[in-house]
Amino acid sequence: KKATMATAKATSLSGTVGGGTKIDAGAIAAPFRAEVREKVEALKAKGIDAPLLVGLLANTDPAARKYAEWTGKACRADGLRYELRSIDDPIDVESALMAANDDPNVHGIIVYYPIFGQVESFSGASQDDYLRDTVSFKCDVEGLCHTYRTNLYRNVRFLDYPTNTKKCVLPCTALSCVKILEQCPNCYDKSKPVGKHMEGQVVTVINRSEIVGRPLAAMLANDGADVYSIDINSIYLFRGGRLHKCEGETPESCVRKSSVVVTGVPTKAYRLPTDWIQPNTTVVNVASFKNVDEESLLQIPGVTYVPMVGKVTVAMLERNLVRLYENFHHPDIRLKTIRDEEEAKGGKAKAKAVAGSWFGSALQVYTAVAVTALVGIALSNKKR
Repeated sequence: KKATMATAKATSLSGTVGGGTKIDAGAIAAPFRAEVREKVEALKAKGIDAPLLVGLLANTDPAARKYAEWTGKACRADGLRYELRSIDDPIDVESALMAANDDPNVHGIIVYYPIFGQVESFSGASQDDYLRDTVSFKCDVEGLCHTYRTNLYRNVRFLDYPTNTKKCVLPCTALSCVKILEQCPNCYDKSKPVGKHMEGQVVTVINRSEIVGRPLAAMLANDGADVYSIDINSIYLFRGGRLHKCEGETPESCVRKSSVVVTGVPTKAYRLPTDWIQPNTTVVNVASFKNVDEESLLQIPGVTYVPMVGKVTVAMLERNLVRLYENFHHPDIRLKTIRDEEEAKGGKAKAKAVAGSWFGSALQVYTAVAVTALVGIALSNKKR
């Protein structure tokens, strides 16, 4: 499969001779979706239903609804089951989410944000943040709940250390950027050890949201890169698992020294000045708006440009769903979990029985101790 990934670099040249290269994200997504289809077909061949993804939609945002429709279409095309649950009143999202968490027939959950936006919550900074942390880690296809976020920021890659059989789920949009960069020239060096694939690379990420920018910066830093994280009023450097406040740096100075630039500014008015981009730089646009002028960017020698990541994001969503199914929901896994729980209960019962055979009831223990003490006192008095 890794060999076929190399063929995913379906590109089209744009601009003058010596200009840049535009990458088709759909070609990068294709092998991942093929792998998902293969796993689903293997399940069906054994008489096992495909994993079920449930989407919760409680807003009127056209982009959210379009994403929901796109997700459903992609899932069905790849043999996965998808169910969209529309909720009229946002206040009912939490109860719908808890019901999906507790439903053994649901294997993955995606909540389409924003719902409450930055409206304050009794449970945290915002109700949307609270909902993200309410999604069970066993169903969180977006990889945004507290368990997966904290593991990412601590560079913990497995849920079941030290056996290391259950890999963590990573935020799907940030993960899509990583998979795209792995296919772009001169970004990832897989000949190096894990954790050093981007060693020596400088990256600038213009976005620090919890959905994209912050997890992406952490992921690239975990792979060895120096990552400048730029937000509206601050610049931080992710390096070696630590976050450093940058003094004296500007967005321009960061971009000029970077071999990879990722833009994720969610506004139509923003444009990244192309004269900051150096030759042979890779530029990835994560935002739903184009953050850079494509025509002028592709005039820069050696530039690699990825204008959209949506198709790869959906492929990562499907991949995460299959991983959750394999980690927690496959019939073999559920049977093993039941057996382990029964063995644990049996062990406790056996230990209790052994203790009972030695000591009997609490009254018997007390009586034995008391009698022993009295005999000791009597013998002591006799010696005197």
